[in-house]
Amino acid sequence: MTLLGSFRAHFETRARDARASLYAAARSDAERYAAQLGLLNAAWQETAAAIPYFARLRERGALPARFESLGEFAARVPPMTRASLQRDLGLLTHPRRKPDRMRITGGSTAEPVQIPAWSSEFAFTKSDMWQARHWYGIEPAARLFLLWGHSHLLGHGLAGRLAALQRRASDQLLGYRRFSAYDLSPAALVRAADELLRFRPDYLIGYSVALDLFARANAERRDALRAVGVKLVLAAAEGFPAPDSEARLADLFGCPVGMEYGAVETNLVAHTQPEGGYRVFWRSYLVEAERSGAHHRLRVTSLYPRCVPLVRYELGDEIEPWDAGAEQLPSVLSFRRVIGRCNDFVLLADGTPAHSELFTHCVRSCASIRSYQVIQEGERIRLCYEAARELEPEEESGIRERLGRIHGELARIPIARVPELERTIAGKTPMVIRRPAAAASPPRV
Repeated sequence: MTLLGSFRAHFETRARDARASLYAAARSDAERYAAQLGLLNAAWQETAAAIPYFARLRERGALPARFESLGEFAARVPPMTRASLQRDLGLLTHPRRKPDRMRITGGSTAEPVQIPAWSSEFAFTKSDMWQARHWYGIEPAARLFLLWGHSHLLGHGLAGRLAALQRRASDQLLGYRRFSAYDLSPAALVRAADELLRFRPDYLIGYSVALDLFARANAERRDALRAVGVKLVLAAAEGFPAPDSEARLADLFGCPVGMEYGAVETNLVAHTQPEGGYRVFWRSYLVEAERSGAHHRLRVTSLYPRCVPLVRYELGDEIEPWDAGAEQLPSVLSFRRVIGRCNDFVLLADGTPAHSELFTHCVRSCASIRSYQVIQEGERIRLCYEAARELEPEEESGIRERLGRIHGELARIPIARVPELERTIAGKTPMVIRRPAAAASPPRV
């Protein structure tokens, strides 16, 4: 373990244990609901006073000064969507303290939003993250192998080079090893396994699709990978692409497979637990579920200080609660599983699978783009986007330059503004649409 890793582990372990003791103080569901209501009213007092959007509603008497129950909160406060967040972002941002950074979303709905944030938000939710990993025997000083995106390598000029150097130095000091998940070809994933075997990590984190393909590409190396002694394989950012993905990974490494649930807007909201299902970090987020067809639509409310508070925010996901028959659940403390949300991949002409997240990392810094979609028809790939105007030449060339650094073929794909992206029957915008090549039109006679 490195000196920096040891120093960080000491403080993060203390913060984790302090947070865990707060969770443990509420021993029954009734006590947890009561604690949540107290946290909600404390957060609401600041939100209603400081955030212009809610302050105006409060002044008009449309919303109360405090809520008598979680049910009243769900009944009286209108939901917040990604579209309304984007539209009213200025009114939803805390005016008394400047942001430290931006949360740049991409995600499976491919509608990027740049949300101002404070660094303290990330520090707050990190204690929940370490608590979840502790359930599986993972401590902050553990060695980590990441099968992940390399967006830090896509910056421009001196600032971009410095960011890449900083990331590499930080990983080395913390005992992390990072392997790019942009290229998901079998050959690349075999090289990832070679690197993992040399590094011998305590646990592995990766995009769910990337982990699934890793397991398939390295199935014959089961004995060698099991001998490493990995304690946990942790999937993130998306659902597994196949019903047997989790079982394949568990068999390959001989260890539990867990999954994080959250988003760029939220950080960690819930996490699988070894005994099954997901546990919600209810001191950080109030999670609601409302029936929507066969499943339940999920909404989250932040319960800690944020530059942009989330109030009944719809992440666009559905869950399967333990009580599948309930119409509305004002507070979900745990649930069975997340429904859907699997970021797909495209196949390049040379057969290389390219993870959909690479498009997020190449597009999200372009503020002109409201939403985007990658369409593959046969071998033809094109990037479509919605925007108020056509991209400026330098904006498009910047996207192409970043795409080209990942694979030369991607630098040449068509990039086109469209009036409306393709949507599912449920009204969602999938990040990737794959279909066979369009058939040629029959000759006229």
